[in-house]
Amino acid sequence: MEPNKIKNQSQLLVYILIILGFVGVFNYLSTLLFSRIDLTEKKMYSVSKPTKTILKKLDDIVTIRVCFSKNLPPHLKTLQADVKDMLSEYKAYAGRNLHISFEDPTVSDAAKRKITELGVPEIQMQTYEKDKAQVINGFMGIIVQYADKKEVMPVVQNLTNLEYDLTQAVMKVSRKTTPKIGVLKTDTIISLPPQYRSKDAPEDLRTKYKPIFENLEKNYMVDMPETRKGDPIAADIKTLVIPGGASFSNRDLFEIDQYFMKGGNLVVLVEPIKINLSYGAMAMPQDPGIIRLLEHYGARVEHNLVLDASCGQVQIPQQVGPFQMNVAVNYPYFVKILPEGLNKSIPAVSSLGEMVLPWVSTITLLAPDRDSLAKKTAGKTRDTSGVVAAPLIKSSKKSWVAAGNFDLNPQQKWTAPAEGFKQSVLMAYLTGNFKSYFAGKSVPPVNEADTAKKDSLSKSGDKNREIVASGKGRHLVIAANASFLSAQFGGMPGNIAWLQNMVDWLSSDENLIGIRTRTMVDRSIRKDELKEGGATAAIVRYTNLLLMPAIVIVAGLFIFFRRREHAAPQIVAEKTEEKKS
Repeated sequence: MEPNKIKNQSQLLVYILIILGFVGVFNYLSTLLFSRIDLTEKKMYSVSKPTKTILKKLDDIVTIRVCFSKNLPPHLKTLQADVKDMLSEYKAYAGRNLHISFEDPTVSDAAKRKITELGVPEIQMQTYEKDKAQVINGFMGIIVQYADKKEVMPVVQNLTNLEYDLTQAVMKVSRKTTPKIGVLKTDTIISLPPQYRSKDAPEDLRTKYKPIFENLEKNYMVDMPETRKGDPIAADIKTLVIPGGASFSNRDLFEIDQYFMKGGNLVVLVEPIKINLSYGAMAMPQDPGIIRLLEHYGARVEHNLVLDASCGQVQIPQQVGPFQMNVAVNYPYFVKILPEGLNKSIPAVSSLGEMVLPWVSTITLLAPDRDSLAKKTAGKTRDTSGVVAAPLIKSSKKSWVAAGNFDLNPQQKWTAPAEGFKQSVLMAYLTGNFKSYFAGKSVPPVNEADTAKKDSLSKSGDKNREIVASGKGRHLVIAANASFLSAQFGGMPGNIAWLQNMVDWLSSDENLIGIRTRTMVDRSIRKDELKEGGATAAIVRYTNLLLMPAIVIVAGLFIFFRRREHAAPQIVAEKTEEKKS
């Protein structure tokens, strides 16, 4: 019996070792082959394909230090677990090139001081213990490091933008060079720090378009080239953003044109209508000059304004009893972009969230339509020597156009136009082989005020400057509005995401586009703002309030009567037995 017992124990040990071996191999393979089923609409609980691409391309070790305190309030423990879950997925795709550490900076004063010096501040958090509200200090930051470079996320508040911020940080520390983006200086005001500016001083470009600079500087080196002195725009600028501007001289247009012909990309924000809000809202057509250049390239920006039944709101003062209150009213001049107005074939706009374009004009495409041309020449050799155009963003099908005299009063009664509705192009994309606006011409002088002194007003090197007559494979984006990226309106997530997507797309960092816009889901109820008393919103509201309770009541009554029906014969039988006894 004793030998059999030893034999059985040996076999059991072998089986245990085999099982442990299988578990070990399975665990090792699971680190190499990661899979997750995410049934949400935009795969909100799994990392996106662009993130996977960036992580797989890491060629050296990047360190992510998660600096979360141990004593976080209960309602933040879930966030901490979600961060760990997301980073485990990052680790699965990056492999050995991503090192993740979890640290508690509160373990010692030295650790706390070290983390604070790196840029993660100690914050106050409210918690409830023993029915009392208490304030505790703690850390909730992330540090991404590679060699001597670091990116800091001081406070992680939610998962909404965590993947975008984290992936952007990994990309920024691991890339070899930082792309340069230009924002053309279209005013003549000297940029001064806020403390030196008077209250009545006009806004300089950086102040007026603060969202442009703030958001582009997170991911790029941002330069502000100036053309009024006749200096060429630097060739190392990948994409040039032109934010509005009322007057462009021929020399300004020449420098923009030559930058474009030599390989740069353009994002042009045009304002054909000047809106003056000093003494009420007034609109007046203007000719910025750059319109002529864009028309030569293949798109004409019209001197009109679009009104749309899908619109934003403005606050206007109204007398309510003895009080004056600001009331939100629909304003068709603030065009709200719907998902059906986005060009689904262009990744930079295909998944954008809600955008509002204030006082936007229309664009007429003069170049052949890219999508229509692609369908006609499918499977055939197509002439690629010219320029093709595609609408990026359109107004809704219940929009119309006003021209000539503009009534911007938000309190007027809005009515449908007699000529009917018309969907308009508000933003356009042109690509192909462009011809220079100045081909066959001489270099314009810096100052054209005195034509008699034209030669003397030119820069010394202009006579020997060669004009590039054409550019191959260029990319041009036109928006018939600039105010939507100003400090007043640029705070809308969809507006600034449009600019970031465009710059990423044109500057070859297309990966970030899919991450940035995946959390922008507009679930608002669509209704016609021109019709009073629309029933859609009321139907949805009362359905949510009444239908679900009604279903529960009906289900309860059904179960009750069903049980009663089954119980009835048994009750009759019991009563019959009682009578017999």
